[in-house]
Amino acid sequence: MQKIDVFDVFFDGFSMTWKHQLLQGILFILFGVLIVLVPQLLVAMIASIFVVIGLVFISSAVALRRFRKRYDGFRSELFDLF
Repeated sequence: MQKIDVFDVFFDGFSMTWKHQLLQGILFILFGVLIVLVPQLLVAMIASIFVVIGLVFISSAVALRRFRKRYDGFRSELFDLF
């Protein structure tokens, strides 16, 4: 019977986090150097972030509208029963 060490199981979940943080740190340094060399890149990155955020808001608004319509239909059916 194999003994399971709780700490090994617990720390296995953290094994990828330091790698992700290292990769993020390297990418942030590279983006920082690129922005210093090409300042127009910062403008393009910020503009693309605004476009993505706008698309996310629009898609969530459409999903919320669909959900609200279904909820209103469910609610009216439920109260018609009683």
